[in-house]
Amino acid sequence: MTTLDHPARPPGPGRRLAALAVAGAVVAGTLAVGAAPASAAPQTIDDATLRWGLSTEVQSAPPFGGCNYLSAGASDGTQASYQTSAGDVTVLKDGAAPTWANKCAGAANHAANQEVVWSGGTGTVDSDSGEVALSFTGRLSVNFYGGLVPFTIENPVVTVGTDGTGQMVATLFGYGSSMENPNVKVPLDPVPGVVVAKLSGVDAGNGTGFTVTPDYAGVEYEPPAGSGGTPQNRTNAGWGSWPSSWVDFHYETGLTSYWYSSGGTADPYKAPSALTVSYEGGVGNPGPADGEQAISVTVPEVTEPGEFLWSIDGDRAVNLGETTDQGTYLQATGAIDPISVTDTRQSGPEWSVSGQVSDFTGGLPGSYLGWSPRVLTAGAGAVAGGAVTSSLDGGGGGLSESSTLAAAPSGHGGGTASIGADLDLRLPVGTASGSYTTTLTITALS
Repeated sequence: MTTLDHPARPPGPGRRLAALAVAGAVVAGTLAVGAAPASAAPQTIDDATLRWGLSTEVQSAPPFGGCNYLSAGASDGTQASYQTSAGDVTVLKDGAAPTWANKCAGAANHAANQEVVWSGGTGTVDSDSGEVALSFTGRLSVNFYGGLVPFTIENPVVTVGTDGTGQMVATLFGYGSSMENPNVKVPLDPVPGVVVAKLSGVDAGNGTGFTVTPDYAGVEYEPPAGSGGTPQNRTNAGWGSWPSSWVDFHYETGLTSYWYSSGGTADPYKAPSALTVSYEGGVGNPGPADGEQAISVTVPEVTEPGEFLWSIDGDRAVNLGETTDQGTYLQATGAIDPISVTDTRQSGPEWSVSGQVSDFTGGLPGSYLGWSPRVLTAGAGAVAGGAVTSSLDGGGGGLSESSTLAAAPSGHGGGTASIGADLDLRLPVGTASGSYTTTLTITALS
């Protein structure tokens, strides 16, 4: 049904192009210049896999309407829209493709044993720092009450920082319903930038992937004022909540209380299940071919008093929102998370911080994105790099080519600087409506 797709272009300005999100810089963290050798560069991934069953409640059958079931692609809850595979998204039950007839088997005992497999994920993994930035393409639909209330998760992005915390962000859309009129489905507009899962304690340093159970226990949730939402129960064992933006979205579907402890009999089944991200085939360099030998050498850094440190301040997820129609092009603007640079080395050697983006999902060239660097707080000799314009505005390769964010000349003074950049995305007027993501890689040299 066309109502499941992103809306076509309406007349006049204000065209909706949802969730133009720039994934966090994937070499974030602290770089120290001292006796230790430099860290290896992040590895490019092109075959990541995400596997998840969401929750035990999703594997169950509510009191009426039929079981909750997963399907690939966008769903309107009918058999005609039911798929077990669509693009990079596959739905499994007990490890095999389910059928319309057997999809509910085991649901009465909270054991439907369904999972989604997102394949073909792309991005970067830094096995030294533990940072991850992976984008997956495709749609998974969760059909509650036998399809009376379907909603769809589109194009999830998984990021993990150096401290092992991270999140999964996606666009959500689907249908709204109510207990009073359960057979009436109201199409919902796509909501970009929804935090589907918060992650803690992730160990992504082994180069093969990780398994983690998203945060829930002890997570507080407050229904928005005037929403009529059920207060959270914080006395029963195991109380908690999914991320607030996820829960808030479900005020539109009518499923809000399925995602936090509300004191009902379903509370023990609401916590998210463990998810697994794997990328073994995409990390590392191939070994030498027949007749070749690999030779490596490490040149240690020259130790001098002081240090050079840098880090990204923020959650490393930038949402540019919706584009606006400028007549001859579509435009979305925003700003990267600020980057702190500290240099206390006595001789003040030169340093630079640069950035480069990949192509957006959906085939949009990364060259459409430009930026205007700024020094937010002076220090460490920081001088802002030159502005880079979108290729749509004659800017050559835009940010698809490595571009200087800030730099300092040799002999500069010490201290700490905060640097940032305003982003300017310009797209052709004929760009298809939808959600698009890209990855901005930040590199520091000194």
